[in-house]
Amino acid sequence: MSSKVRQLISSVPALHLCARQARRIGRLVTGRDTLYRYDSRPRKQRLGTVYGGWTIAPDVLRPEGIAWSFGVGNDISFDLALIEEFGITVHGFDPSPAAVEFITGYSSLPSRYHFHPYGLGPLDGECTFFRPADSGMYSLVKGNPRRSSEGIRLAVKMLPTIMSDLGTPFIDVLKMDIEGAEYDQMDALVEYSGRIGQLLVEFHHRIGVAPLRKTVECVNRLRSGGFRLFHVSETSSEFSFLGSATAPDGRT
Repeated sequence: MSSKVRQLISSVPALHLCARQARRIGRLVTGRDTLYRYDSRPRKQRLGTVYGGWTIAPDVLRPEGIAWSFGVGNDISFDLALIEEFGITVHGFDPSPAAVEFITGYSSLPSRYHFHPYGLGPLDGECTFFRPADSGMYSLVKGNPRRSSEGIRLAVKMLPTIMSDLGTPFIDVLKMDIEGAEYDQMDALVEYSGRIGQLLVEFHHRIGVAPLRKTVECVNRLRSGGFRLFHVSETSSEFSFLGSATAPDGRT
């Protein structure tokens, strides 16, 4: 491979970032986005691909900690990076048939990665999910404009149930990309803020699931419940928070 080709490949993430920043400026100018004040400024690190990556605070991670990743889809680059760089044990959750097929066909998954074929929901049992209109992740939200009206019953569990089933006293990283259903999880997240080291949430106002106002309300609800905002992505969709308590070994 020539040096010019290598340089072009390495520039793709940077170009993508610039494009995202330009689009966000456009949304800010037209009132479709807002700026957020950070409550904390830890050292930050981005893990994963351009599509599937997230920003964390690496200095507060415990060696051999626990991460929960709700919404697997077809990209576990973030999960694998947590395992490779920090020795984190990752539990991935996704009931979508495509996600189950993706994980089943994945070769050489690390022993620290554990997949659970159910989602995060408002009850323990089954809920109706709506199929992607073309490709992507299933959604509990019927009004999601990127989903068809065709429903399928899939398994879900509530956050307290999963904590009990897995016997997890403290979650170092909880990532939530659940296609619009995140708005209904705010009370549960606040209730367990003392048991979550870092919370990563994708809000889906940009695709019409909810108005921007509702995302702002949820961010403020998390803040009032003890979470501290330290990062917002260039798309203003992915939010990173520190939890309200210390990990078992004293890290904040």
